[in-house]
Order: sequence, then C-alpha cells, then structure tokens
Amino acid sequence: MNTIQDDDRRRRLRLLEDKIQDSRGKGNIDSLLDTVQALYTDCDYPAIKKLKNVEVYLNRYDDFASDIINLRMNTDDFEHIKVIGRGAFGKVQLVRHKYTRQVYAMKRLSKADLIKRSDSAFFWEERYIMAHAKSEWIVQLHFAFQDSKHLYMVMDYMPGGDIVNLMSDYDIPETWAKFYTMEIVLALDVIHSMGFVHRDVKPDNMLLDKYGHLKLADFGTCMRMDEDGLVRSNNVVGTPDYISPEVLQSHGQGIYGRECDWWSVGIFLYEMLVGETPFYADSLLGTYNKIMYHESNLTFPEEVEMSNESKSFIKGLLCDRSKRLGRNSVDEIRSHPFFVNDEGWTFDNLRDMAPPVVPELSGDDDTSNFDDYEKDETPEEVFPVPNTFVGNHLPFIGFTYNSDYQLLSKESVDSMSSDMTDNKHTNAQVTKLEMLLEQEKVNVEVLEAKQMQLLAQIEAIAQRSK
Repeated sequence: MNTIQDDDRRRRLRLLEDKIQDSRGKGNIDSLLDTVQALYTDCDYPAIKKLKNVEVYLNRYDDFASDIINLRMNTDDFEHIKVIGRGAFGKVQLVRHKYTRQVYAMKRLSKADLIKRSDSAFFWEERYIMAHAKSEWIVQLHFAFQDSKHLYMVMDYMPGGDIVNLMSDYDIPETWAKFYTMEIVLALDVIHSMGFVHRDVKPDNMLLDKYGHLKLADFGTCMRMDEDGLVRSNNVVGTPDYISPEVLQSHGQGIYGRECDWWSVGIFLYEMLVGETPFYADSLLGTYNKIMYHESNLTFPEEVEMSNESKSFIKGLLCDRSKRLGRNSVDEIRSHPFFVNDEGWTFDNLRDMAPPVVPELSGDDDTSNFDDYEKDETPEEVFPVPNTFVGNHLPFIGFTYNSDYQLLSKESVDSMSSDMTDNKHTNAQVTKLEMLLEQEKVNVEVLEAKQMQLLAQIEAIAQRSK
C-alpha cells in the first residue's frame, strides 16, 4: 500500500514538473517568477506596507525579488541606438544586445496605458503570434520582459523599412504589386491558420527585411476567432482608409471573420497601382460614407494602366463580405488569374526569388529607411500610488519570454545536460593534451641535453686537432 501511495505521489510531482517545464503553459517557471515580481511590486507601496502580513511578505522576499529583477533580462542588456517608430501605447527602438551584438527592434509599451485602454489593447495576442508563428512571413519575437512601468518586446529588425516608404520612393508597376500582394497573402494565411484576424492590414504594418522580402508586423489589433471562424467585437478597430464595411459597422455588436483582412489587401493593391486609396475623402466622415457605399464609389482612373486581371481581383476583394474572395478559403485568392506571371513566381517558391527592390544598407544598424523622430516630451502615463491593494501588475503575469532559452524547460535541461557532457569531453581532451605537452617538454629537455653533449664533443675534437 505504501508503495502504491508513493508511486501516486511521484506521478503527481512529475505532472507538476511537466507543467513548470511547459514553455507554453500558464504555470511555467517564467510565469511563476513573474508572479513573485508582480505581487512584490503591487505590495511595495507605503499604505499597503503598513499591513502586518504584507510587511512580513515583503521582508521575507525582498532579496529574492531583487534577484529576479537583476538576474533576468532587462533594458541594461541592450544598447539603445535610435527611435524608429511610435504608436498608441509606446515606441519602437533600434537596439543592440550587448553580449551577442545582435541588432533588434524593441517595442516598449506603457503598462498604465494598456490597463487604461484594455478594450483596444491586444498585447497578449501580439506576443503569442510573434512568439509562436515561426514563419518567414511574420516578424519574430525573440525576447519579452517587463519592469514596473513597461512591457518590452524584442523583435526582428527589418532594415528595409515599411511599404509606405517603398511607395514614396517608386512608382510601383503591376509586376511589383503582384509580388508584394503575393507575400502579404502568404503572411495573412499564417495569421488566419493560427486562428486570428489581423484587423489592421495596411502598408505601415508591412516591413521589408534586408533582402527585400515582406513580413507582416504589429499584431496589437489581432483577435482570436471563435470556433465558427468569426470574431465578436464591440469596437471599431483599424485605420480608416483600410477598414472594411463590416468592421465599420461593428460598434456595439460586430460579428465578422478573416474576410475583413482580404478587403484591406484589395485597398493595398489599389493604392500600389493608383497611388492613393480608393475611398479617400477630405474628411473621415466622407471616407466612411464611400466605404459603406463602395459599389458606386469604386472606380479605376482611366489614366492609370491596369490589367483586367488586377481590376477583377480588386473588385473581388472590395465587395460585400458574403461574396468576397477568401471568405471560404485562401485558395480562392491564390488561384486568381491576377497572380499569373512571367517571372516564375509561385506561392511556393516566392521566398527563394529575388524581390523587386533590395535595400541598400551600410550595416546591420542602418536606419536610412525609417523616419527621424524628435524626442517626445509628452508625460508618460503611470500608475497612481494606491491606498489599498489594486494589483496593477497581475494582468502581465506570464508575459516574459525567451525564444532560445526557457528556464527549467525540457529543452534547456537537455541542453544543459548536453553542455555538461560536452564540457566533460572537452576537459578530458584538455587533460590529455596537457599530459602530452608535459611529455614533450621532457623530450625537449632530453634533446637539449644531447645537443649540449654533442657540442661538447665537437669542441673537444676541435681542440685536439689543433
């Protein structure tokens, strides 16, 4: 009976270990450390510290909380080079990791802003997609960490800038437009396959890597689809010129699916070919009116040369969601005649093909394809000092992420074990070489002695011959 009970205890402990080692699980070791850090920070206020139980906790975990902050990744691990972007919740900086010397883009988000505007802040979705997409069409997250004021996401740096910059530098011919449309279709298919709708597809969120290939970015508006393939949102999300009619009507009771992203692709293609979005107006109300009555407002300028296939494709995207291309499957889009080309481009080989434009870069930290930003003097939103326990940092527990090393994960334990084995092997080799070196030193001393002996004999013979 004791043996059975002991086996059950060990089984339960192994299950607990599995949960702690599961890098995607809510109870992984980084989440547990986040919990200690968040609880300590939320308790470390004058009014709350007066409570006896809180004081006992803070005194007991003071050193450990400091160790968590100092030993985990933080902003001091990076050299801050330049601000390359600003958004609703923070800024993006070009940084260099001090130890690996790798260049990244670091997005910094204000915790207070995220809590204040939680209805429109989808930072968990953004973190999840960039961490787990593992796609050549999606900007990858390498690290995520936090401090008392901010969340940080360290991502791929895309030195080619965004497609807005490309369109301002070049008149985009239809062949080029075909290439970039194919790449954004592939990127969106990844997001949709993960169960998300992007909801803010626009040239600003399409970035070019050092080779000139496109990657989709900025997933702060993404929303996970329900089992029926639809999202339910009470807020209008997106950028006015690119919003679909169904999203525009979503205030209060919006129900729509991935087809809203395909509408935005149609706007993007039209803009590349014509030079402006199809429903642009001098006022926001005018733009929204044109979008709602898109059937009568979608026109193609006669002075712009466009193939019948491109017009057909655009019409197939800028129409009612019930008839829109892509509503059933991405294959409806991929099979459209617009994508037939003489360049040999297919959806399967596109990543291996040379893009229309390859960025000219002076180094890995070249920022010539990004705008310059003046220093922002706007006071940053911060949490007010509470008079009672509020738990401002609890919503961010589990945000920490490291793409190449997960504390206590099976992979890191195996890696550590492998490293230890490698070290033992290396140490054995070093010991062997040291022994050989010592033997060679002895051999050298023997040879030197023989040399001295021979020189003495030669000198003696020379003396006798005189």
